[in-house]
Amino acid sequence: MLKNPGITKETIGEIIALYANKISTNRYIAAIRDAFASTIPITIASAFFVLINNVLLAEETGLLREIPGRTFLSELCVQGYNGTIGMLGIMVTFLIGYRLARSYGNDGALEGIIALACYITLIPNTLTIVGNNGESIQANGILTQTYTSASTMLLGILAALFGITLLCKLSTNEKLKIKMPDSVPPAIAKSFNLLIPALLTITVFALLETGIRTLTGVTVPELVIEVLQAPLVGGFQSLSGILLYVFLSTVVFIFGIHGSFVFGAISGPILLTSLQQNIDAINSGNVVPNIVTQSFLDAYVYMGGGGTMICLVITVLIASKRKDERMIAKLGGISSIFNISEPMMFGLPIVFNPIYAVPFCLTPIVATVSAYLATSWEWVKPTYISIPWVTPPILSGYLATAGDIRASLLQAVIILLGILVYLPFVLLSNKMIKEDL
Repeated sequence: MLKNPGITKETIGEIIALYANKISTNRYIAAIRDAFASTIPITIASAFFVLINNVLLAEETGLLREIPGRTFLSELCVQGYNGTIGMLGIMVTFLIGYRLARSYGNDGALEGIIALACYITLIPNTLTIVGNNGESIQANGILTQTYTSASTMLLGILAALFGITLLCKLSTNEKLKIKMPDSVPPAIAKSFNLLIPALLTITVFALLETGIRTLTGVTVPELVIEVLQAPLVGGFQSLSGILLYVFLSTVVFIFGIHGSFVFGAISGPILLTSLQQNIDAINSGNVVPNIVTQSFLDAYVYMGGGGTMICLVITVLIASKRKDERMIAKLGGISSIFNISEPMMFGLPIVFNPIYAVPFCLTPIVATVSAYLATSWEWVKPTYISIPWVTPPILSGYLATAGDIRASLLQAVIILLGILVYLPFVLLSNKMIKEDL
């Protein structure tokens, strides 16, 4: 019982929903979230290229390593990867600039290009190449995959947010607009209106890059990685850090708020960077540095959707005597196979249900700890394949680890543990309904 009779769980939910709505509708958060949503086809396509190359065509362990044309197919997959997730940082920077400009009422396309220009202005474009004889040459005007993929995506996000905000503010100043005759096509006239604001914006970023590099000897990407990106990625890689994120993104579901939707704009860039670092390590033959990636959460924690819902579906079908719960579990269980939990969330319901709130929050915690420890103890391979979030449990673990059957076994163990967590509460739900009758 709450001490203040005027405060109920419904009013608490309304307060949480109010603040969550403010976060999710913030123009900057929304721009990042929508930009990443737009890249889903690209990340899924890249997953197939990486999966085929690392599972089917791998030189020593690939199932199809002996087929004719393996080298050709492998190179095809590499090129597919280069054109998808290998360019993800560039794509996201453009899309954030586009989405943010749209929130200011602008067309967005030209602003997206300017966001990309701001980002490229901040990164090194000189590459030192050492030949076999030990001599080195410098090649200018080069963009390596370090700066086009997700490795330095955080810098691209910052460049887009700050650059387009500055551009949109400057573009409202009538003195900075170049007036064109009415006979000039609108698209051309708009481009000239943005000419001076774009020039000033890019100049600011060029001064920032040149000033930092001249005064400190450190490039802007190195500074951002050291000061911002490394601590953020490191925070998610600690057990306490990922547990806090999983708890926060899960507990809001109880109040009808989609946790992944609210927190996805924050976690998305960090977890994608972690995944990219794992891919780079595998490709270079180094030790995989990160335990937690987006694939880690999708494979081990969000099986069946929020609350590791597949566990509740199975528990209800096994132990519940309530016809209403069993019917909802049968219907919602089909979608839970593909990690869609809304039918169970609102049909059982989980939302504002004090009986199921505790196991709903506790099961993902158990899943996270189990998967984290198993990966850190090297019982299973780390996740480094980007998998579609709708990939069914058991299969998702196998794919995310590039064919480690132990990951599928780990998923089965986590599901069993989740069933044990949910079971007392399903029995309690049965007991309460009998008492009401």
